[in-house]
Formats: sequence, structure tokens, C-alpha cells
Amino acid sequence: MNLVFLAAMLTTAAVPAAAQVAATSAAPAPAKTVKPAKKICERVEETGTRLGGRQVCLTAEEWQARRANDRTETERVQQKTGYKPAG
Repeated sequence: MNLVFLAAMLTTAAVPAAAQVAATSAAPAPAKTVKPAKKICERVEETGTRLGGRQVCLTAEEWQARRANDRTETERVQQKTGYKPAG
């Protein structure tokens, strides 16, 4: 019984030590300095309030993605409801 207990204690003590060696041996790669994208701030009006809008700051890519998503959602809702523009 003592031999089993001793073997169990030795293996449990060795596992965390082995994990620490593996974790510290991997050196992180040198990080490249990435210039952060310039933020563009716009005032966004909120529907249903008289308190005015709020300021939203996003990068140019984020604004482009947001506008594309808004356009897609508008078209989806118009097609779903059977809306047909005059013309």
C-alpha cells in the first residue's frame, strides 16, 4: 500500500514540473509593430429619442463593413415584406 501511495505522489509531483518546462521552453516570436488604424468618428442619430445621437468611432474598414451590412439588411427586409419600389 505504501509503495502505491509513494508511486502516486511521485507521478503527481512530476506532471506539473514537466508542464512548466514545456511552457517556458517555447519562446514567443518577436512581435512586429503594427500601426493602429486611424479611427473615424461620426455622430449617429438614434431613432425614438429627443436626446440626440451618440458618437461612434470606427476604422475605415469597419465603417465600410457596417454600411455594407446595413445595405444588405435593408434589401433583405424589403424583399421579405414584398416591398416593391415604384417605377
